[in-house]
Amino acid sequence: MIINERINKQLKILNKQIENTLNSNSLTDLQIESFLLNFEKARYNLLSEVKEYNKNVEFEYEKIKSVDDNYKTDLKDDVLKIYVPETLPSFKNLKTHTYKRILLNVAEITKQYKGLFSNEVFIYIKVCDNIQGWDIDNKYVKPIADALIISGVIQDDNMSKMFYCAKGEFSEIPHTIIYVLDGKKMEQFLKKVEF
Repeated sequence: MIINERINKQLKILNKQIENTLNSNSLTDLQIESFLLNFEKARYNLLSEVKEYNKNVEFEYEKIKSVDDNYKTDLKDDVLKIYVPETLPSFKNLKTHTYKRILLNVAEITKQYKGLFSNEVFIYIKVCDNIQGWDIDNKYVKPIADALIISGVIQDDNMSKMFYCAKGEFSEIPHTIIYVLDGKKMEQFLKKVEF
């Protein structure tokens, strides 16, 4: 893959920041946060570059695999299941590009289900992270509903069109699973879903 000069320059800057961070004996919380934000920005830009590259290759084997390829959907018994191969960001990390990437990827993979729901919908979000004892209310779930509106799967996320539930779990592999269904079927769904 030939990366463009902008990405190449950003990766060189990031490499220098990694070296400085590794060689520093005392970093402030602000310096660590700044480094992580720059790292996330570079990751987002590189994934965008890979996605653009993959659109323009002639053969399937030339494509570069990335985390974006692992976003999946499945529709069974009028329940739309969405697999996100990463955990949702926390409120304190909203400056990262993670929420934007999740929003765009979920919107992209669900657009084939445009118009699926016109009544009030229930969204069940299971967030899995590899940290013990984290708080589910610190996770930023907004990209999910916004993505479903963008793709046309749901009409709106106002109180008359949508309600949701979020559950946190520990997992060695961070990921998020989202279920979207007609709100009238919530009780039946919750009786069957794995807790």
